[in-house]
Amino acid sequence: MSKLKPQRDPRGHSLRVYSDVYDSPAFVVLSPHDVLAYLALLRELKGYNNGDLSLPLSRAKKCGISHHLTLARSLRALCAVGLVAVTRKGGCTKGGQRLPNLYRMTDRECYAIPAKHLEAIPESNEWKRVTSVKLGLELIAASEAAIKTGLKEKKALGHGVTATTSPRVLVRAKTRTPRDTWNAGLGHGVTMAEKAANLAPMRATAEFSVSGEKAGHRTPHISLPVQGANRLHSRTWQLSKIDRKARASIHRIGEQQTNHTLKVNHDRIHQSPSDR
Repeated sequence: MSKLKPQRDPRGHSLRVYSDVYDSPAFVVLSPHDVLAYLALLRELKGYNNGDLSLPLSRAKKCGISHHLTLARSLRALCAVGLVAVTRKGGCTKGGQRLPNLYRMTDRECYAIPAKHLEAIPESNEWKRVTSVKLGLELIAASEAAIKTGLKEKKALGHGVTATTSPRVLVRAKTRTPRDTWNAGLGHGVTMAEKAANLAPMRATAEFSVSGEKAGHRTPHISLPVQGANRLHSRTWQLSKIDRKARASIHRIGEQQTNHTLKVNHDRIHQSPSDR
């Protein structure tokens, strides 16, 4: 008797969720968005590509997940309860190419995919470790707390510095240009951590007084010696005195010209007709 080939479904590809997975506490604790993300990953599953599943935002929007934070939260929840596992961590390559995370269904066998450096993995069924709804919620909450802690560490100001022999040393630039106003000037005062295990961010000390100069593109004000300042003041006073004398002489010349013009006009008016 010849071996019968399995008939293909005339309606095409279908999603298969096994009853033991559907009834498990790991599936019960999922939110509606988590279920949508699970079904979207299951939609991409064929008979050979388990481990090569991805869910970018462009495809998730078609499944009802429109925000990238909601998508990331749902994928973390699926990994926390063990229904899904990461096979390759995504990121950006040296050439600038962005790669997505790759996932596998833990209740199915994962075959090797040499083109993407994925090894064969048997069914692991991590979702069976979630024995209660309370445990599943705690796992999801722990994954979210770990993400928030990581974000706080990335957003921390400054960078940790270790203890040195001179904790109050002034840090200055290694190189300075010849046109700098004050080449031998003070640097930035910093405090150092007393212990290497207790790292502290670099910051300016309270003893370091900020100068009153305003930041700008022009050369800052240069403080002259007392003798030089006196000379400059004397020279400025002389120039202002000459300026006042010049203005007074110009004013006198203007008044003389005006008086002469008025006198000529007066004489013309009072002349007799015969003299004209």
